[in-house]
Amino acid sequence: MNTRKWVYFLTGLMYPIKSISSEIELTLAESIEDINLPRIGIKLKRIFLTEETRIRKVHESFGYDNRFIFYIKNGIKDDNFAQKFADGVMCSLAVAYNVVKEEVPTAICISEDKIKKNRIIKLQDVIGNNGVGSELYFRATQGIGVPSQVLDFVWQIIPVMIQSSSIMDAANFYRESIMQAWVPDDDVFEIVCQDSDIPFSQTQRAKIETAYQNAFKAIEAIIGEPPKDKKKIRTKLNNAGLDPDEEIGYSLYGMKPGREKFIKKLMDMQKTRDKMAAHGKTTIPRTIDYCELKDKQALAQYVILRHIDMINKSQS
Repeated sequence: MNTRKWVYFLTGLMYPIKSISSEIELTLAESIEDINLPRIGIKLKRIFLTEETRIRKVHESFGYDNRFIFYIKNGIKDDNFAQKFADGVMCSLAVAYNVVKEEVPTAICISEDKIKKNRIIKLQDVIGNNGVGSELYFRATQGIGVPSQVLDFVWQIIPVMIQSSSIMDAANFYRESIMQAWVPDDDVFEIVCQDSDIPFSQTQRAKIETAYQNAFKAIEAIIGEPPKDKKKIRTKLNNAGLDPDEEIGYSLYGMKPGREKFIKKLMDMQKTRDKMAAHGKTTIPRTIDYCELKDKQALAQYVILRHIDMINKSQS
């Protein structure tokens, strides 16, 4: 008796041409197009998505969307875990390279027999009775493309993210932070040259405060609520495997506050959060600027990636 196998179509992400570096710990199966993540029981494959209702006998990859499907433990159906993996992929892209997509990713369950031998899958088999123009149609047909080396790193860190609820929470908060407001490195020079990098728009100032608050929550998800006492916060950072005296921060184009000790940045961030970002009514001016936000988002990103690295090393 044959047991039906299930696969999941991953929305929101295109498959890059040529991938997988030899420097990361992955097991390749069948070809370079298959990626195994044995720590979480995931196997990814490259497939070709087509809107055509009839599949041509002679297949060429040109004209098809290169996309991902994935198996959970060789084909079991587990919608909750599949969605967790889809969320983890997008959170990993945000934490690793500040890549975000506004739409929430979806893992669409499909019977394996819908995939043709030449790895083609019809869009109709992915979206079912949902027609052209439906929300699921747009989720299935649209996606972001990132370089292969970016995805190489994503596959390296995502097992830890899936296994650790605190890291997944932190990554989600970080993703929300940079979706609200984020300054690319290329724009820093222009901001630094201005007389003030506090936005004129009240709407944008509100977005900056929300982004600041979420960056702080990302750090909290890893280390817990930082104490107000400096000695206690130093102990808390040491217990989390973080060096309180390590100098970190942006110094790009003379951007302020620049490089400072970890503990100072965190305590300054906590004060700003308590006085401005965490409250709707405050007696002090709302003066969180772009450079301050970028500096503290980088702090949150550092804490998450450092924690992932520590766990990866402990499991290797």
